[in-house]
Amino acid sequence: MSFFFKQSETTRLLIIAALGVILGFITYEIVYYLNPFSPKATISWILAFIIGIARQHALHRYFTFSHQGSYFKSLYRAYIVDTVGLLFSTGLNWFLAEVLQLHHRLVWGICLLSSALISLVFLKKYIFKSTSSISYII
Repeated sequence: MSFFFKQSETTRLLIIAALGVILGFITYEIVYYLNPFSPKATISWILAFIIGIARQHALHRYFTFSHQGSYFKSLYRAYIVDTVGLLFSTGLNWFLAEVLQLHHRLVWGICLLSSALISLVFLKKYIFKSTSSISYII
């Protein structure tokens, strides 16, 4: 494990992001399989996304940034930031799956990329920034 922590932050970020994609896809597939409600793809996206916020926050906190601040403050900030991504990607998901009738797995991938771009912009600058420098925001 020490080899992993000797890697650059960017390398660790990419590895944890890739792990998150795999775990996110598995989560989505389980939720999709168990979901009896319609629109199935969009509801499954929302539920898997909400689960994924906590999972990715923990992975990045411990493996990418080794963040020392309050766990719940950074998790709160993750949910604030990712709510923007969730709102945008949910609309996109509904449009692609329900209007354009694209396959739900393709839609998942497109929505993942769109929300990941939003999250990555704020990941280090807001979510895992030291608590003293952003306490006036929350």
